[in-house]
Amino acid sequence: MNKINEYNLVHITTDGEYKAPLVASQLFDQAEFQATNRQGFAPGKVEAWTIGPMREYFDEGAKKKMAELRARCPHIKIRMVNGVGRFKMLPAYPLLLTYRRRLGKLPVIYHCRGENAAVWAARLKQAFPGDRVVLDVRGYWPAEVIYNKGVEDPSLAKGDDLAAYQRAYHFLSYAISIVDAVTTVSTALRDLLIKEHNAPADTYVVPCCIAHLTPDNRRLEIRKSWGVADDEIVLVYSGGTAAYQHLEDLTIPFLKKVMERNTKIRLAFLSSEQEKIKNMLVAAGIYSDRIILKGFPQKEVGEALTACDAGILIRKPTIVNAVANPVKIAEYLGSGLPIIIEKNVGGVADVMFEQSILKGIRIAAPGADMDSDADAVNKWLGEDLPGKRTLARAYAEKVYLWSSAINVSRKMYESALNK
Repeated sequence: MNKINEYNLVHITTDGEYKAPLVASQLFDQAEFQATNRQGFAPGKVEAWTIGPMREYFDEGAKKKMAELRARCPHIKIRMVNGVGRFKMLPAYPLLLTYRRRLGKLPVIYHCRGENAAVWAARLKQAFPGDRVVLDVRGYWPAEVIYNKGVEDPSLAKGDDLAAYQRAYHFLSYAISIVDAVTTVSTALRDLLIKEHNAPADTYVVPCCIAHLTPDNRRLEIRKSWGVADDEIVLVYSGGTAAYQHLEDLTIPFLKKVMERNTKIRLAFLSSEQEKIKNMLVAAGIYSDRIILKGFPQKEVGEALTACDAGILIRKPTIVNAVANPVKIAEYLGSGLPIIIEKNVGGVADVMFEQSILKGIRIAAPGADMDSDADAVNKWLGEDLPGKRTLARAYAEKVYLWSSAINVSRKMYESALNK
């Protein structure tokens, strides 16, 4: 059999996910790098398809989002493909066939974000047998379905929650069974997919990445505007107030203890939900002027992070958090921030702890000793923090940039095409 060296690439997302800032960075930026990086096993044409209900086609908000994505990613073709649910999503499938034909005779790799996207792609493959379908599992959805309802582990699910978990579990297994390759965000999730869902042994790992590193050229300017002294250390939490972030019960109480031990430490919270965080801080008895509360547009967050000295990522080590790989990790590292992180969270490599890029704590378990970990964090912060910042950015450049990560995906594409 002749080796296949040419192909086109289509990233597919469904269920309105294209509207999320996370998907802009994780799907569309990834596709843009596939289109612009021509080294190695690069695709010919690159497109991104969003499959959804017909109402989105006429929705002004959806049109605005599409325009934003096209401006953000000018080197890929972005298509909305819509259908009517009660008519089995017609005319979406005929449109998909038309767009596939326009891509020509080369085989197409469908890189599918999630199980629903993979089902659409597998249907297209029936009409174009030379094409290949890749399932991209960005989190353990069966457990996330019930986690969002307050059930932290599948073993605790009952009734409707258990039924919802089982439906998602079997659907994930089905999706894996109909695709040609699987990729996911962490080694822990890869191992889980192989064990529980018969994923292939060569399931590929591509973490949640960022498009570029953020230089320190505005660091001092921003710190000065915040009123931060040269010898102060800024610990930053960036994100929302969802329950799984554990701000009230873990993050804020722990940071209070860290701050109480060192008068040079200030806490920054970068969030669009500043009022909620302010109320949480007041409830925790933190009224200090050492708190910085700021909100920034997404494109400005990276620069704001460079003004800080270490990032915070504290979540319970549930199955969802143990196998996930939050993009927050890449965002912190890419802005030069080492990270204080709950152990067994985030699907991170052991070498990051060995290099002191990460400082692991254990405060989520019952009876955990926050005081001991607060002492350890303060000691860690006093040990060559500038050196840690340099190592963090260097590691991000090696592992957490799309310019590097797409080469892992290309190995997967080549393997799938030539099986």
